[in-house]
Amino acid sequence: MAEQASEWALPDSLDLAGIPRIWPEMARRIHDSPALTVSLAGVTRASSAALALLLQGLEEARNTGCRLRYRDIPDDLLALARVSNVQDLLLE
Repeated sequence: MAEQASEWALPDSLDLAGIPRIWPEMARRIHDSPALTVSLAGVTRASSAALALLLQGLEEARNTGCRLRYRDIPDDLLALARVSNVQDLLLE
């Protein structure tokens, strides 16, 4: 039986104020899916808190056995990941 992947799109703003509202839903989706693709195509504002959210998602996925992938990561968030030396983690 093939694993069923699900997809989810993050909201347009990933800042410190919004992350606490987003994380519970993200964690639930990671726990409920063997594979999850998260689109950041609609994200127009992202802070270092967004990078922390993405990295926490990867940690949660590793702990639960979910294959988590991010797509359409905005350039500014990739630049932040690059200077933080974690870009390769997000692009696996």
